[in-house]
Amino acid sequence: MASANTRGSFQQQKQGDTMDLFKRHLTTALAGLCVAGNGLCATDLMISEYIEGSSNNKAVELYNGTDQAIDLAAYELAVYFNGSVSAGLTLNLTGSVAPGDVYVVAHSSAAEAILNQADFTTGAGLFNGDDAVVLMNGGVVIDSLGQVGFDPGSEWGSGDTSTQNNTLRRLTSVETGDSDPAEAFDPALQWAGFPNDSFDDLGQYATGDGGGEEPTAELGQCGDSATLIHQIQGPGAASPLDGQVVVVEAVVTGLRNNGFFLQEETADQDADPATSEGLFVFSYETVTPGTTLRVLGTVDEYYELTEITNVTGLLDCGGNTTLAPVTLPLTFGTDAALEPLEGMLVAVNDALVTDINDLWRYGEIGLSDTLKRAPTDVYAPGTAEYHALVQANSENRIYVEDNTSSQYPAQLSFFPNFSYAQPIRVSDRVSTQGPLNFSFGTYRINPLEPIQVVSERPAAPQLQAGNLTLASFNVLNYFNGTDDGNGGVTFDYPENRGAEDQEEFDLQQARIVNAILTLDADVIGLMEIENDGFAGDSAIASLVTALNAQQAADDHYAFVASANGSPVGSDAIAVGLLYRPAVVKPKGTAQTIPMPIQTLADGSLVQMRTALLQTFRHRHSHESFAVVVNHFKSKGSGCWEDANLTDLVTTAQSSCNALRVSAAVTLAQALAAADLPERVMIMGDLNAYSAEDPIAVLTGYDPQQRGYSIMTAVNTAADNGASVAAPTFDYRNVAASHDADGFSYWFYQTGEVGSLDHILVNEAFHGDIVDATHWHINAVEAYQLQYDQALTYYPDAQGYAFTDVGPYRSSDHDPFLVSVLLERRGPTLDGIVTIARNLWRPAVGELAQWDFDEDGRITLRDLLAYLGV
Repeated sequence: MASANTRGSFQQQKQGDTMDLFKRHLTTALAGLCVAGNGLCATDLMISEYIEGSSNNKAVELYNGTDQAIDLAAYELAVYFNGSVSAGLTLNLTGSVAPGDVYVVAHSSAAEAILNQADFTTGAGLFNGDDAVVLMNGGVVIDSLGQVGFDPGSEWGSGDTSTQNNTLRRLTSVETGDSDPAEAFDPALQWAGFPNDSFDDLGQYATGDGGGEEPTAELGQCGDSATLIHQIQGPGAASPLDGQVVVVEAVVTGLRNNGFFLQEETADQDADPATSEGLFVFSYETVTPGTTLRVLGTVDEYYELTEITNVTGLLDCGGNTTLAPVTLPLTFGTDAALEPLEGMLVAVNDALVTDINDLWRYGEIGLSDTLKRAPTDVYAPGTAEYHALVQANSENRIYVEDNTSSQYPAQLSFFPNFSYAQPIRVSDRVSTQGPLNFSFGTYRINPLEPIQVVSERPAAPQLQAGNLTLASFNVLNYFNGTDDGNGGVTFDYPENRGAEDQEEFDLQQARIVNAILTLDADVIGLMEIENDGFAGDSAIASLVTALNAQQAADDHYAFVASANGSPVGSDAIAVGLLYRPAVVKPKGTAQTIPMPIQTLADGSLVQMRTALLQTFRHRHSHESFAVVVNHFKSKGSGCWEDANLTDLVTTAQSSCNALRVSAAVTLAQALAAADLPERVMIMGDLNAYSAEDPIAVLTGYDPQQRGYSIMTAVNTAADNGASVAAPTFDYRNVAASHDADGFSYWFYQTGEVGSLDHILVNEAFHGDIVDATHWHINAVEAYQLQYDQALTYYPDAQGYAFTDVGPYRSSDHDPFLVSVLLERRGPTLDGIVTIARNLWRPAVGELAQWDFDEDGRITLRDLLAYLGV
């Protein structure tokens, strides 16, 4: 039974999931054949005893199971420390070993009882529980203990049958060594464990003195007495029968490629809620679910999973029994609640998908009762509410896994029809049942049948209409290539962060175009578009051309260019603005707002993208508004504060939080100083969750309520390089008032959702807002559907269907839309007089706002338009 209080320190790495389990099974089978033969299967030395005791009580015993004396001149004993792939200590052995005799290598400071048996001593440090020991003959590995190149943390195995502070003795059924030191190592397969400083058997092997003898047991007949599974599981952290040979008779409830699950028949179950009635059997035998099997094998705690291994007998007792699963409440709490159900049939209903990070890497999805919200998307770091959400996010997590142990399975056993058109998404609801496995620190359901998925994948954003729609959309490194010098296009150039060839670009662009057309917004702020200016072959021109090719002229888009047509800032990617000339008209030229630059200790600079500001006039209402598009420094960068501060305020908000604060201050101050209309909108990927410092600065905060003063970054041009308390501003977060449950991003490392993309408006603009929504087409979708992943690793030619064109997975951020209603103001006497006095004059400066027909002069047509005639 797995121990909940030790799961947080689980050390096994993911590559262990791809170990060749067949080799483990085959080694055991071959050992059994040796026992059945003439007893002289051994062809060389093997390690027969291993002592990793207190202080320097360390020794290795080698056994000669052949019928000839062995000269040790060519033999070496090597130790690989702490997961290294290079030997840290190599001992050249001397002397010889008679047939049936042993040879003991020991530390020279070991206890007298060890030294009395020693044939070879060394003062060098031998090994600890996490070091692999390899025996070689002429440089060729003939036996090993542990796994070279893998650090298990502190030990392999568990209990007495582990490599730390214990003695291990080779089972006498094993006649040949383990010659593959790189394969995964489980001491329970070939070793018997004894407590710390057990030396009594050293110097002898297979003498009938107890040593590594296996207990004897017989399989018996169906219906004979057997050990009940709840007796094996026990109520504690590990099986009380660990290492013992048992016979069980139970029903097959689930299958994996390396074994099957058994569960006790209902009549044989106990009433103790602390003991499980199911377990896993490690075996490559073909079995049928529902069949009752009688199994002879050894109980083992394999990385905290109770299982039966070393299966030496299996009897099919027939039947077709259906057992009822235990339905798990979705609010089960911590893993401790699942321990008593390990190996048993369980079911979940309408659980929310919260984690798809390893969907196609290891064939697994994470489920919970609710989506896991990033704590700083809701609460300021360090507050009581923040800590409570951190704890809540760690609870009620359970996984569904594929029934293979392989990486990148050809298909998902629990959802074989996965495709672009039929995916599994974060926020989908899943119902399923199967045995409860424990692996890599988490509990996992192993379904026999495909899971049931209920998805609400939106074909278009659900938004109450106004007469103007604005959107923010990160287009994930849209690079359209460059001239290859031969009249063609190449994607092989240093600045390129996007598609690597024309095929990838075509799919990327098709999806982005589909998404933007479906957004149907009148003004769109873009992030992560190639920063190559605004000429006809620029990325933004390419995108607009592709958009306009698929819509009527009245719906065409245009783009905002910088005042002199130069790139916006110096980064390879930039922000951009698209607009529909039929709906809005730019007023004046675009402005850029450079962002702060931080100097690090080594003199290197940390920079971020320049903001782009444009004023528009709404044609229907004649009202004006300003939009500024931003892309603040990412959370994956490295700033001065990250290298020098370790407080929670810094670490909880990820890298470069203070520099993003400085950017927020710079932006707000620049807007305040600019000559702008009364309505102002900030949009873009601010790389800050909704309750983090940059958003708090822009929307106003109380340091006393927050618990600390928000500070700007050091080593920027502002405030003479000092970090100062940031001022606050009074913009309104549109999502907070109109789509509080929405989000724009899902972070794969935590399985948490939150909003990095925001639309903020001043008070004058907020009253015009009709509705707002996040359109969940990207963040919740599987990474493998992304254009480059789909084409490279999941091509149609191999039977996948990941390359469809649609809005889904057109980026990794979800777009955010706002609809507003701008109403035409009634004419005033002052307005009529102003137009009348300036008839036929050029519409420049202050008069430009009265040029409603945009012919460059104030005319009677403008007066009639103003009067609404």
